[in-house]
Amino acid sequence: MNATALERWLPKTDNVMYWKQKERFLFEVDTHYKWMMFAVESGSFRYEIGEEKGIAERGDLVFCPPFVPFGRTVVRPLTFFVFNFSLEDGSSPAGSEETGACSVGAGTVAPSGLPAGKVTIRDHNRLFSDFDYLRAVWDLHEEPYMNRKQYLLQDIWRLYSWEAGEGRLSGDAKRDPLMEHAGQIIRERAHEPFSLKELAGQLGLSPVQLTRRFSASQHTTPGAYLTSIRLNRARALLVETDLTLDDIARRCGYDNGFYFSRAFSAKMGMPPSRYRQANRL
Repeated sequence: MNATALERWLPKTDNVMYWKQKERFLFEVDTHYKWMMFAVESGSFRYEIGEEKGIAERGDLVFCPPFVPFGRTVVRPLTFFVFNFSLEDGSSPAGSEETGACSVGAGTVAPSGLPAGKVTIRDHNRLFSDFDYLRAVWDLHEEPYMNRKQYLLQDIWRLYSWEAGEGRLSGDAKRDPLMEHAGQIIRERAHEPFSLKELAGQLGLSPVQLTRRFSASQHTTPGAYLTSIRLNRARALLVETDLTLDDIARRCGYDNGFYFSRAFSAKMGMPPSRYRQANRL
């Protein structure tokens, strides 16, 4: 199924939970009346959905349709997000909700055209960036945070849709664990002074080797990935706080407001001050 067909469906979140280092499930088989998605950050679990059995681990999404028994057993202590959501037909003026059960298969789509079973997301950087933002808001229920959770669920859905449309969900694609580790380091250190040359040395690579391998594996350069993480945080701070540009720069990993402003303007097409003015309500 192509990305356009998948994007016809719009996920609407009911609830998001985050579990860290979970060693066992309270219910090893359960049935839900909404769609369910497990998004694995670390560890692994064995699942059984209909006739499909397998093991899901870091970077995997496991979808279970409504009213289908979902068997699961922890293999290694599991850190993961659980989404309960409905799917609405975005092409319908009224937006009909999909609730019917359907057969499943690993890495496939159900006969209704919707996902069921396990899929492995290739773009770990994009997926784990969404995880970083989700960790900060999953247990907050005020309207602004509910909107963020909804946005992040839809972003993960779009990522799945795009990769399915491009044929990038194949299990035969090669992963580069070293570059996945590089992405994790960038995410952890993005908001402090941080040199990609230092990262390359830490990984035993030259800067050129790092850029080539990271780009081949993660579909973006390490510099672009670092900048996107910093500016995502900067946009939120500009709109939601009254911090000065120097304060925002320091919180986002830039030396001072001048360099932050230059990087922001180059990427966003406007200076930070104008972005703040245009996006505050």
